[in-house]
Amino acid sequence: MGLMIDLQALSGHALVVGGGKVAARKVRALVEAEFAITVIAPLIAGEIQRAPSVTLVERAFERGDLEHLVGFAVVFACTDSREVNREVGMEARARHIPVVVADSQAESTFFTPATLRDGDLAIAISTGGASPALAHRIRERIAAALGPGWGEVVSVARGERELRLGRRTEIVEQDDE
Repeated sequence: MGLMIDLQALSGHALVVGGGKVAARKVRALVEAEFAITVIAPLIAGEIQRAPSVTLVERAFERGDLEHLVGFAVVFACTDSREVNREVGMEARARHIPVVVADSQAESTFFTPATLRDGDLAIAISTGGASPALAHRIRERIAAALGPGWGEVVSVARGERELRLGRRTEIVEQDDE
């Protein structure tokens, strides 16, 4: 099993090979994490086409693309072709670029959790790469159960904690005098 990475902890340029529903979910997460994104696919979903900071390459992935298109921090292979996904994974691993191969956990070097964010609140759900769709469904159920506004609660809690820590610092400084 690969390493689980929260994309918010990374930055840089990402390559997504594929233009369908799975690719759209990856692009959404990468946009949220403020990546610059290149998408390679002969057909690209409208949601991806409208996403900010996405460069579209409307053609099939070609062997050697990762050699010619350099500078990727992460790669996602999410086409409906086993052969293409395998090739993308092999090229990424050969260049020591972390890669998720959507249809093969064994060929992936990491996986991303389904993440629910509200301000500074982040809840990550993972199935260890076994079923990203299930993790996504669980995330949606948790979001519905919690409802909005928890980011504000976290913000208030942060302020209260900082006040408490500030008071402790004052007390320690007084004891040192």
